[in-house]
Amino acid sequence: MTLKVQLFAAFAEIAGTRELLWDCEPGLTCAGLWRQIRLQYPPMDRIPALFAIGDEYVHPETELNIGDVLLIFPPVSGGSTSCIFRETLSVDRALESIRDENGGGEAVFIGRVRRWNEGRRIQHLFYECHIPMAEREIARIAEEMSSKWPLRKVHFEHRIGKLEIGDIAVIVAVSAEHRREAMDACRYGIDELKHRVPIWKKEVSEDGEEWIGVCEH
Repeated sequence: MTLKVQLFAAFAEIAGTRELLWDCEPGLTCAGLWRQIRLQYPPMDRIPALFAIGDEYVHPETELNIGDVLLIFPPVSGGSTSCIFRETLSVDRALESIRDENGGGEAVFIGRVRRWNEGRRIQHLFYECHIPMAEREIARIAEEMSSKWPLRKVHFEHRIGKLEIGDIAVIVAVSAEHRREAMDACRYGIDELKHRVPIWKKEVSEDGEEWIGVCEH
């Protein structure tokens, strides 16, 4: 059978394409197909992979079937309404979205592109993501936040594409009746986003280019 494979971030860059058509035997697992792909593209071997079918993460030993489209991601680096933007993010929009007459405490996290990172002088960053999965996972995080704390409103924004120094990359905004709940929930939101949401960051510095979060594994 022939399967369609979609590659993201560093994997697409290594392969020189975002999509592969792969001939394989029935009963092959995600991990088995990944081994075959790595043999053809050895630089991928140093990067761990996550797998998804139909915009849902799946276990590496999941068997592939005719008609499946396998998505292969590097580890996420970390992005309710639509929360992934190619244009400039808006703090005013975030504040307006969480405004509530019983929201006595508001907490906002703003992540910007900084000039220096671990001794490297940054020129710009490039963010890529799988938008449907990213928005679905962010919605799940927002639901978790509301189940853990008595929140009024939650708002996420994440930028993709090329970002210059000083540009806002991510905003997490929360309102609650009291400040402690708002601050705790906001911290949870950004921490979970960076660990779970399929958004990847390429750092372009004077020393070269590097996909952050994949080379150290």
